[in-house]
Amino acid sequence: MSEKEFTDRYEALGIPYPDPKTMCDGQCEGTGWVPIASDDMEEPFRTLWLEAEKKTPTNDGYHIVKCPDCNGTGKQTDLEEKEKDAK
Repeated sequence: MSEKEFTDRYEALGIPYPDPKTMCDGQCEGTGWVPIASDDMEEPFRTLWLEAEKKTPTNDGYHIVKCPDCNGTGKQTDLEEKEKDAK
């Protein structure tokens, strides 16, 4: 029996694990990037896929696009407001 080694997206990308208190609540899960497929009809992902396809056509039907919730930062967009409210 051979052993299998698994890794997560953070190790695979070489980025630190996000802080759950500050990470984006969107689909990027704190990475700032979202993989989307050509058959994803939900907005805004459909529009993002079409824009990416115009720039660089895909061979496999997928594009990796900036998260529309955090604009690629991986952080919550309303973090400053939450910090003010906590004080």
